[in-house]
Order: sequence, then C-alpha cells, then structure tokens
Amino acid sequence: MKKITFLFIAVCSITICFGQDLLSSGGFEGLPVGKVNISTAPWSSQVANENFQPSIVSNAENAHTGDQFLNMGNDFSNFRQSFTAVPGTEYTLTLWNLFVSNQGQPESTDGIFVSVRANSGGNGSQFDPVVGFYIDPSTVDSNWNEFTFDFIAPQADLLFFVGKQSRAAGGPNNSARMDDFSIVETTLSTSDLSDFNFKTYPNPANNYIRLSASKTIDKIEIYSVLGKKVLQKNNLSTESEVNISQLSKGVYVVKTYIENTVGTYKLIKQ
Repeated sequence: MKKITFLFIAVCSITICFGQDLLSSGGFEGLPVGKVNISTAPWSSQVANENFQPSIVSNAENAHTGDQFLNMGNDFSNFRQSFTAVPGTEYTLTLWNLFVSNQGQPESTDGIFVSVRANSGGNGSQFDPVVGFYIDPSTVDSNWNEFTFDFIAPQADLLFFVGKQSRAAGGPNNSARMDDFSIVETTLSTSDLSDFNFKTYPNPANNYIRLSASKTIDKIEIYSVLGKKVLQKNNLSTESEVNISQLSKGVYVVKTYIENTVGTYKLIKQ
C-alpha cells in the first residue's frame, strides 16, 4: 500500500472509522459507459476536447474490482466530483491507480495530480497550502496501487479533483486506469499511547494544554486544518504544560510522540 504524505500531513497511528462515503459511485459501477464530460453526473470533466476526456470503461478483467473503471488518456485530462464535508473533521481519501505501461518521466508534470479544492465553480480553487498529492508514474510498478491520503476539511463545500497534464515532449505512454474512490471520516485516537497512561486536558482549551504520561513525552506537534505545522515542543517531561495562547481560535490536530509510538487527536482552541 502506498501511503502518501506529499503536500499535506498524512496522520499516522490512527483508528479508522468506516462511515458514510462522501463520494458517489466511486467504483463507477452502474454508470453509463463512455466519455465523462461537463454534464455527466456524479462525475464530470472540464475537458472540452473529446479526445482528452476520461472514459468510463466496462471490462471486469481490467477493473480493480467489479466490472467498471475510469480510464485517463496520456494528456490534458481531468475529472471531478463535488461533496459536502464537516469543517474541521478529518477524512481519509482512498483510490486505486494503474499506469497502463508503467512508464513516465520523473518530473512534476508527467503523472496525476489529486486534490481537494474549494467548490467555487469549474475545477474549483486550490487551498494554500495545497490539499492533495501527486502520483509519479516513475515510482510505481505495473500493478494496481492503493493510495490513501488524510486531510482535514477546511470548509463544507468541497470539490474532489483529479488532473493529468501533458507528458514531457516525446515522453512515453502513461495513460492510467483508476477505480474505487472513497472519502470517509477518520476517527483520531490516542489509544496507541494507552501503554504509557497518556492523558491530555483541557479540551477545548484557552491558553494551555497539559499532558502527562508514565514515560517522557519526546515531542508534540500541532497542525492547522490546512496541514501547516503551527507549534512544536521537544523533550517534554512526564508532566508538561504547553502554551497555546498564540494560536488562533479553531480546530487543530495534535500529534504526541512517546518512544516509537504516536498518538493523534483533535484540539479545539477557544
């Protein structure tokens, strides 16, 4: 399994809750076979040239699961779907991808860009920093590969967008098959730190959070909902107080490190 952390924090050591999938027809089963264009639903494409529009294909032998999958050609292709999330909630995006020829150039324009954007019309608007990752065809094998990506919803009205730019001049064929997309809520947990009797309070908090454990707390990191690290404290003791007064009000993700174990939880700053 490929665990992606490019451009955004992928939170580790979590307990996953398989809740409602925010994407519709992520496996493309039952959808009309053929080109995906601006008017198809629930998936659509902004590509006007029919030659570059992605296609829903029915071929059980080539699909990851089921009978159908989405095919992206070599150049200038994209597809998207709008969805509604709960701001400040962590979600796990999962998808499967196979580059047909397992070929590509090791550069930032030759593969597939996957992102979650503000649903502002058309192909949406990128957040800053970008909430997404890049699939480099030069780093994967010729099999179906799973990619997972954890993100915190910056707002409710969002767009899931997948885009492919032009190959490098004279570059090889790197068309791709994609299948089994999902976006489900992820439940963060400090259960992995239970062996250290880890505790943290208060939550919500105003100016300070307090942490305690049976072993020395090596480090904590605090991230904003856009994945930016806003605070880090190293070499804490078994009983520590961390000043968070400089943080703006809102939802944050706290990662706590003890020995080789990481616990992750949400923090509300009042």
